Amino acid sequence: MTEQDEQYIHFVACITSLNNAWHTLMLIDTQRANPLIAPAFRFCLVEYCKPYNASQGLTKKFKLDTRFIPHQFLPLHKRIVDSRDQIHAHADLTVMQATLTVHEVMGERYTLIPQNYIHGTEELGHLLEIVSLVEGTLDSMYVEQKVLEAALKT
Repeated sequence: MTEQDEQYIHFVACITSLNNAWHTLMLIDTQRANPLIAPAFRFCLVEYCKPYNASQGLTKKFKLDTRFIPHQFLPLHKRIVDSRDQIHAHADLTVMQATLTVHEVMGERYTLIPQNYIHGTEELGHLLEIVSLVEGTLDSMYVEQKVLEAALKT
């Protein structure tokens, strides 16, 4: 397999991830009362971010850059990627802003950890904006997919 082949496969995998996120976002929009909205939304954000993290190929690592994202959505994209890195896929202590207090009462040791409560759905109020971000990105990527496909050797 050539690097060009891997690049194309990675690109199509990125489109698949973004389509998975889009499809689930559309279901969320039509089923707002469903109790699984929060975990489904969090899944969407992780699935959205998957293309923007390094993927190990046989020839090199691949990562989708931000050139396909409509310019007006770049701040939203950054918030989503930051939330993936700090909340959804990791437990970033700086976001939690936790502190530790240790007390001893009657010979027993007790710990108290006050921290921010982060539920991961802070961006849910921007659902339709996220849908537009994904749709605009996919529109640009479909054009590029045709270019990459035409350059493949038969």
